[in-house]
Amino acid sequence: MIARIIELSIRNRFLVILLTGMLVGLGIWSVFHIRLDAIPDLSDVQVIVTTEYPGQNPQVVDDQVTYPLTTAMLAVPGSTVVRGFSMFEQSFVYVLFEDGTDIYWARSRVLEYLNFARDRLPKGVEPKLGPDATGVGWVYQYVLFPGYFSPDHPKGLWHDEAEDRWYASPAAAPEERRERLKRVRGFERPGSCPLTGKELVPAELDLAQLRSLQDWYLRYPLTSVEGVSEVASIGGFVRQYQVVLDPASLQAFKLPLRDVVAAIERSNNDVGGSVLELSENEYMVRSRGYLRGLDDLAQVPVGLGASGTPILLSDVATLQVGGEARRGIGEYNGIGEAVGAVIVARFGENAHKVIADAKEKLFELEGGLPPGVFVKPTYDRSELIQRSVRTLRNTLIEEIIVVGLVCILFLLHARSELVAVFVVPSSVIVAVLIMNLMGINANIMSLGGIALSIGVVVDSAIIMVENAHKHLDREEERLHAGHPPTPRVEVITAAATEVGPQLFFSLLIITVSFLPVFVLEGEAGRLFKPLAFTKTFAMAAASALSITIIPVLMFYFITARVLPERWGWGRNLAITAASMLMPAAALFLVAESLPQLSPFRWWIAAGWAVLAGMLLVPQRIIHEEKSPISKLLQRLYEPVFRLAMGNRALVLLVSVALLLSTIYPATRLGSEFMPPLDEGDLLYMPTTDPSISITKSKELLQQTNKLIATFPEVLTVHGKIGRAESATDPAPLSMIETVVQLKPEREQWRRRHVERFHSEWPDWLKQPFAALWPEERNITTEELKFGWRDPDGTMHPGLNTVVSLPGVANAWPFPIENRINMLATGIKTPVGIKILGPDLEALSELAQRAANAVRTIEGTISAYPDRTFGGYYLDVDVDRVAAARYGLTIGDVQDVVQSAIGGMNVTTTVEGLERYPLNVRYARELRDDIPALREVLVTGPTGVQVPLGQLAAFRINPGAPMIRSENAQRTAWVFVDIAGRDLGGYIEEAREAVAKEVPLPPGYSLHFSGQFEFWEKTLPRLVIASVITVLLIVLLLYASSRSWFRVGVIMLAVPFSLIGAFWFLYALDYNMSLAVVIGIIALAGLDAETGMVMLLYLDNSFERAREAGKMTGPEDLWAAVHDGAVKRIRPKAMTVSAAFIGLVPLLWAEGTGADVMRRLAAPMIGGLLVSFAMELIVYPVLFYTAREWQHRREWGAREQRGLNAALPSPKRG
Repeated sequence: MIARIIELSIRNRFLVILLTGMLVGLGIWSVFHIRLDAIPDLSDVQVIVTTEYPGQNPQVVDDQVTYPLTTAMLAVPGSTVVRGFSMFEQSFVYVLFEDGTDIYWARSRVLEYLNFARDRLPKGVEPKLGPDATGVGWVYQYVLFPGYFSPDHPKGLWHDEAEDRWYASPAAAPEERRERLKRVRGFERPGSCPLTGKELVPAELDLAQLRSLQDWYLRYPLTSVEGVSEVASIGGFVRQYQVVLDPASLQAFKLPLRDVVAAIERSNNDVGGSVLELSENEYMVRSRGYLRGLDDLAQVPVGLGASGTPILLSDVATLQVGGEARRGIGEYNGIGEAVGAVIVARFGENAHKVIADAKEKLFELEGGLPPGVFVKPTYDRSELIQRSVRTLRNTLIEEIIVVGLVCILFLLHARSELVAVFVVPSSVIVAVLIMNLMGINANIMSLGGIALSIGVVVDSAIIMVENAHKHLDREEERLHAGHPPTPRVEVITAAATEVGPQLFFSLLIITVSFLPVFVLEGEAGRLFKPLAFTKTFAMAAASALSITIIPVLMFYFITARVLPERWGWGRNLAITAASMLMPAAALFLVAESLPQLSPFRWWIAAGWAVLAGMLLVPQRIIHEEKSPISKLLQRLYEPVFRLAMGNRALVLLVSVALLLSTIYPATRLGSEFMPPLDEGDLLYMPTTDPSISITKSKELLQQTNKLIATFPEVLTVHGKIGRAESATDPAPLSMIETVVQLKPEREQWRRRHVERFHSEWPDWLKQPFAALWPEERNITTEELKFGWRDPDGTMHPGLNTVVSLPGVANAWPFPIENRINMLATGIKTPVGIKILGPDLEALSELAQRAANAVRTIEGTISAYPDRTFGGYYLDVDVDRVAAARYGLTIGDVQDVVQSAIGGMNVTTTVEGLERYPLNVRYARELRDDIPALREVLVTGPTGVQVPLGQLAAFRINPGAPMIRSENAQRTAWVFVDIAGRDLGGYIEEAREAVAKEVPLPPGYSLHFSGQFEFWEKTLPRLVIASVITVLLIVLLLYASSRSWFRVGVIMLAVPFSLIGAFWFLYALDYNMSLAVVIGIIALAGLDAETGMVMLLYLDNSFERAREAGKMTGPEDLWAAVHDGAVKRIRPKAMTVSAAFIGLVPLLWAEGTGADVMRRLAAPMIGGLLVSFAMELIVYPVLFYTAREWQHRREWGAREQRGLNAALPSPKRG
């Protein structure tokens, strides 16, 4: 079938070229329109239920709201985990679903079950669904900065950074500079205007005004951007009208609190009165009664005096505008409090496009801000996305270039190289097209799959082209021998069909070898399936192209000249020059007019010129026997081949010994789920005492931010205490989260001295080595976090050392990694311990003991319990008997506790588009201490005023500042941060320590949590799938070859490759991770392909010798094996070199995502090297031994017949 496709392609050349061109054209379009992201979306499908319960403490919220909701959500179909968070005034319930669940189906199911749970909640408490997003969707963060501005140019200036010139407007700048102008709305520091020289003026806006700008001017337009789920405000003060009641005045006028609240509620409303028809016109009737300020509020009547005069609100209360009670604070760069926001992308959206559209909208809105107020970005994931894609893009380009150089080096024919290399960019482009059609975005994993396949997709084309060279050589020998010429189309068809089916099958084997990746589930599946898909797409595209367009291109271009010789050298030279220069000039002009291509216009033009020259300039095809590379390879391989064939038993014994040697490195590799992905920015997440006040938290935040900002690698520091106004952020007030934006250009980071092997050498000798291995390098992110020590012993403190404060435990995760971990496991550190049980106090004690147990383990940076019992409660216990004596119910007394002491938002003012709460409470001096609280008056049904102290007892008790639960069981967590150890080994030791030191009482359970859970769940499934896949490959190989001997020889390449893979991993000090396992799986398929190629040439040589009658004894077999191994070393070396050199750029890659790619490539590089060497040595020995055993009886019989024929015939007598 494959041979038939090749023949049809060569016969229908124009159609094949046309279809390939259309396919590549669509692929190029997809390259510029595919969705971009840094990594695949690893977040679980999550639905959030959020409930406000004003004034209530965490215990009440948990008992009355969170517990009823979590128990109801446990029954939702497809749910896997239900987590509850109860904090002051807020309940959050997070329902996580099985992988692959549609988020909107999940939301509808949760809403359905929520309707049943509402009846179990307190009156007036209304749960609602959170945004259709997760914490992983936090893609952009900014602060509103009140800086300085020029009074002459309040709308800002325009700056040309290249020329350092300032302009009042774009129109004032020369036309050629306008495109690169950048608007500057204001300046961070005081000084003089760079354009006029006048003193800059500060933008004097307070935190409440900035928060109003954020909430009512920026938030909703940004929310309208496609793909944005919500815009969550951070910090500042929400403006609030405050009615501070005077209990003495209330007592004097005999006014109960509830009458005052009712009067305020009834005095703030607009209503409609239908329509009237007057004078043939229709009038809509309305009554306007919204409160519009303190003056309106002061005139609200709350009752009548003894003489019938109205009692106004201003008679019994002080009216003021203040800030609403806060559960979150923002801070910027250690300067002070700041107002900001985070843009949350909808689940499954194109993050790069969402950020780009949001920034464009912000740019528009910024023009309407007050003078001097401007937006400062503090986290921008699009920069991470661009760095990630740029890392892989550059690696792909390097791979294509080095593969092309390999082909030129071996074939010494530029057009042949172009034919072979054509499959690389075209298969990549087709893979991107399929990615786009299937909705797979371009990220480090999906592009990594393409990068892994680069060296392999070219193999089939290389062997086809090399085989075409060999067939053309033989045709030339036939012509010299006087035979009639064979049509060129038949020569090329024969060359392609001879190896095409086997090559197609080998690519199929590589594709099948990746099946285990497709069975991965959860985070592992979401992470690696894009890689498996894109590698499969690239391999499938290469397979199709190798049997369609490659034979066609071979027909046209594997020749000494493309332009006819009869045209003469002058005409050919003119055509060649015109083909090189004219299209190059046209492409240059087109690229210059397109913003996407303009930076690459010179490369595009030069690339075309070189391509046209390679296609049209005459080039002689060099015979394999005359190729200097072939001669060199044969000269190097010949003695090795003879030595191996002369010591066959020793070769097999050494091979087994080498295979057994892999036990040593394999048993000494550490383990981890995934290598760290350096995102370029950091999160600083200290955990403080749970009872810390908001004032003390603010001091701590500003102090740590100021220290972090002193590091030269830090660009901005944006800190947050407590939670943003989002259901995706259930952070308590004791939790600090600081986004540390680092300078993206690592060249700006400090450099450190490192010891090299040549450090002690003389300068004249070490200079060339220092160019490759310099004695200085930029510090790494880990060194920035934890510091480093120079060879001379000088210690340079890191961020962790500088911000180590008493009572504060630090964690330094990456932003995306942290949010993924928080979503999947709830744990913000690499390792966590979850203790489940009924009693919060016992849980707190167990968590403390677990933290103490792991602190002593090597590699522990910090271990701290998130204490469930570290807060304080002021309990007001109502005496039922005393209350009943005055005709008061428990609810009457609690109304006073809730509203007068706690404060209650009773209504909301409507001021244009803005809305502000109106709060009623007693004066602060009446709520500041317990004696004052005892004097708060409670009005009885008869009008009697009773001090609260006579009706209730006041007690201070320890309690939970925040209550967590998982699947309706209360939990305590221990956060453990580690460094310098593999995760698997650490967990093993930590489990032993905790089991020994923390005995659990009945009803309690403990388990470790974190990323390693994914490794433990994934590995057994991956092993089973890999075994099944190996069996499938064996069956496919047998179906192709019908020989168990061939199958066995080919599969020997896999254990050979493991020798190099494990020793190379050991040498690089890499842990065994999922990325490494995927690399080994990819290596297995690649080895099967190289084994098939090696065996193909041995078989072909053997069959040619047998058909020619040259297989009469061991000497003929030796000669056939020699021809198949030594004489055909070039194509084998080409395929392995292309695969090997195609992977090397991944090993030296730098930048975001490079750590993952290096671990994917390392086992493939080490395994490929050793496997190739073993195949060259062991395969000929095995092949010779097996064939000799197979033909020994035949050769013996032939030898006996020859001896019998040589003896004289017996005489008859």
